[in-house]
Amino acid sequence: MADVKFDNSTYQFDSLEQKYRNFFAPAFEIMIDGNSMIRQSVAISSVKVNTTVNQKADSFHFTVQNAFDPVRREFQWINSFLAVGKYVEIKMGYTDKLETVFYGIITSVDLEYPSDGNPTVSVSGMDISFLMMKGSHSNSWKEKKDSDVVKVIGAKYGAKLSVDTTTVMRPIIEQIRMTDYQFLKQLAKSNDYDFFVVGKTLYFRESKNSKTPVITLMYGKNLRSYSTSVDISNQVSQVIVRGFDPKTSTAIEATSGQVDIIGSNSRTGKDIMRALADYTKEYVYTNATTMQEAQDLADAMMNERAMDLVTGSGESIGIPEIRAGRYIKLDGLGAKFNQPMYLTEVSHSISASGYTTSFEVGGNAI
Repeated sequence: MADVKFDNSTYQFDSLEQKYRNFFAPAFEIMIDGNSMIRQSVAISSVKVNTTVNQKADSFHFTVQNAFDPVRREFQWINSFLAVGKYVEIKMGYTDKLETVFYGIITSVDLEYPSDGNPTVSVSGMDISFLMMKGSHSNSWKEKKDSDVVKVIGAKYGAKLSVDTTTVMRPIIEQIRMTDYQFLKQLAKSNDYDFFVVGKTLYFRESKNSKTPVITLMYGKNLRSYSTSVDISNQVSQVIVRGFDPKTSTAIEATSGQVDIIGSNSRTGKDIMRALADYTKEYVYTNATTMQEAQDLADAMMNERAMDLVTGSGESIGIPEIRAGRYIKLDGLGAKFNQPMYLTEVSHSISASGYTTSFEVGGNAI
């Protein structure tokens, strides 16, 4: 099975239009344990793939129309291909030009018996981070960096690893009654890192690893619709992290620095709140034991909040190359909003209505 492509490539819309033959004839292929559902004569009427960098796994859903045999009055394939625990690869595109957009596990199979019409089967699943969500664990590591621990945990699941090194050597790192997924998300948050799984690869990386946009979409041309919101309700002028150094028996206090701005705008939520009232600070009491640890945490918390300043959602013609964790450049929206934005969620849907890509984005400056 091919892995899902996730890199820093930039695509021109015209080139993709040529590659996908003017986006004519949307197509998909679903492989289950290496078996093509097309070759098994499984009639799938619709398929949807969701990718995300939020607190959940990538997921998929598809519906099978011809699973029920009306003569035998039995469902086909539910004991073979359409069974929980099977591995799934989903490709999407146009005609014979398909790209792998998902790899994961079937986690649920639903049988529907309608009052009229034929019974159907709905199949859903998640990427392999689903396995990391099972079972709470307690563990500890001494004299390790967070990135070292990520590699140890990731290796348990047989995933390929793409891990950016963190800077702080911690005396002890503790996982206390948490799933591995929750713990890795926590480590990512405290470092202003992203943690997610794409295909067979676990990513633990700096949140603004590469701001190169995957593509530029223009409203009125290839950006079908878009809505955006600027909201300061979750913004603060500073984040101040407090901790305690056991070696010197002294208190630690670190103040967040500048926001790492995305795009050409200059005003962040921090700037707006400081102009309104400089006392709009957030004090956070933590287990930080060094100044560096406290500083990293303060900066991470400020940058995370900053990304709530500008949010948006849009829709375009189906483009398999767009996925969560990349940046997208928007145009035709006016100077303030013609900016690169971070893709937080992306959905690819193919049905009788065609192939569409919908997305949610975040930005930190206006």
